[in-house]
Amino acid sequence: MRTVIRNGKIVNVLTREILPWSVVIEQGVITCIGREVKKDSRTIEVDAKGQFLVPGLISAHDHYEMTLMSAVPFAEAVLPWGTTAAVFDPHDIVNVMGMEGMRLLIEESRLTPLKAFFMVPPCVPSVPNLEKAGCEIRLEDIQRGLQMPNVLGVAEVMSFNRVLSSNDEEMQRILKWAGGNNLLIDGHCPEVRGEDLCRYIASGPIRTDHESTSVEEQVEKLRKGMYVILRRGSIKEPMSAGELVKKIGDTSNLLLAVDGCISPEDILEYGHMNWAVQQIISEGVDPLVAIQMATINPARCYRLDNRIGLIAPGRSADIIFVGKLEEFNITQVMVGGKIIENHPSFPRYPYPPCALKTLRLRSVSTHDLVIKAPISSGKVCVRIIEVSEGELITKEIVEEITISNGIAEVDPETDRLKVAVFERYGGGTHSLAFVRGFGLKKGALAGSIGQDSQNIVAVGVTDSDIAKAINRILEIQGGIVVVEGGKIIGELSLPIGGIMTNISPVELAEKRQEIKKALWMLGCKLKDPIFTLSLSITLVVIPSLKLSNNGLVDVKSGELVNNFII
Repeated sequence: MRTVIRNGKIVNVLTREILPWSVVIEQGVITCIGREVKKDSRTIEVDAKGQFLVPGLISAHDHYEMTLMSAVPFAEAVLPWGTTAAVFDPHDIVNVMGMEGMRLLIEESRLTPLKAFFMVPPCVPSVPNLEKAGCEIRLEDIQRGLQMPNVLGVAEVMSFNRVLSSNDEEMQRILKWAGGNNLLIDGHCPEVRGEDLCRYIASGPIRTDHESTSVEEQVEKLRKGMYVILRRGSIKEPMSAGELVKKIGDTSNLLLAVDGCISPEDILEYGHMNWAVQQIISEGVDPLVAIQMATINPARCYRLDNRIGLIAPGRSADIIFVGKLEEFNITQVMVGGKIIENHPSFPRYPYPPCALKTLRLRSVSTHDLVIKAPISSGKVCVRIIEVSEGELITKEIVEEITISNGIAEVDPETDRLKVAVFERYGGGTHSLAFVRGFGLKKGALAGSIGQDSQNIVAVGVTDSDIAKAINRILEIQGGIVVVEGGKIIGELSLPIGGIMTNISPVELAEKRQEIKKALWMLGCKLKDPIFTLSLSITLVVIPSLKLSNNGLVDVKSGELVNNFII
């Protein structure tokens, strides 16, 4: 049988035209587009009723794990919103399980119609001398990963200091081999400019970046040959897409992505890539340009435009029906020529026991949580990590505090709380510091979701509650736990690698909401403290001050610094 979509208006992303043509589909592939399409006895007619026909949306850079959803529930959540393909960097599960984790996630992804493509993560751990992960990726691991299905190239080279240093032989070995084999190589280089940026790009060459902090930085990267990926989702972004588009003539090297930075609650309410498109349209980007950034541009960047990214003969029949382009309101989604239900359900993948028991940390006591000061009493200056709502970038605050009995204490009244990171892979290391921005007046929050190494990170007021939360995570082999007065008042189990679940998106959103409500009752000021716990504290490749299991990290210098300034 063949299907013909009539009375629609094709958004041609090649010529930026609206064409009142029909679309012919056979065996899930577009075979013809045109004004006049013949009808025969084996044709199924679909009336588009004057709606716009847009290619399925592609997230140019994404992570399953950051949403806490494994591949199946992720697809269930995003497909009804028009995300029909994505390029995934599975570095979180690789941090936990090595290349076996990537293999398992790829296997799970094949249970859904979402077109999942993968890049092999080269930076695991993200910065080896600054943090400990479950494995350390070498060139031989990259080569193994490239043999797996739907793998396109090398994922984001986030250790920009390793690239710029001539002393890191393994990173140079990976980049030389990948570049010599004409592989796609993704980048990650916030605030890298000038000659350093040139050296970073030339090392691969590295093609993309999604971590710029200003429009000027984005423009420089475009001028120097990079594809610039704009990230939109649940977190704040410092740059206006409209301002960027106004500054450049050619937008073909601009891509759009969610980058995993979106909560299940927001997906269910607003969508996924469709929401990203809506956001940049609201920032002043022409709808046709916005659609190109979410379709043909990423398809070309990742050498997929012979398969997806446009409505044209020979491409997969991934088509979304849109009422008004300015509003980008999706009414129907078709993947491979088949209509996607509003609430699809796919089979669950049977993860083996090795993926469900990944935490090898001993029990934590309050003795492990004492911050010893360099003086027995008096005043001393201390570094504080300051987090902000919906932002990955943190600030370094220096504050004078009073010491008694040689111990540095928290102060909930000024929102100076304790933060701890425990390595979960059996090495036994941990570090402590202070954090501001959570606003807790009592209790503690902990999770085995500290990006990128996925170590356990905890924030709290009392050592006893912090220890209780961490130990409960060990009992359930991964998750997020809230404790107040020694009692568990909120809990989410994340059994897959200690970082994901395969429960339905709706159930996950409900459990996340319960945790947030528990934290708000304890005085938390953040809209989404789970995201902040996961993304803002331990990302040692995003400025400015972070915490790993090895200690406080000055990201720009790539060095460990002391809690106290003497």
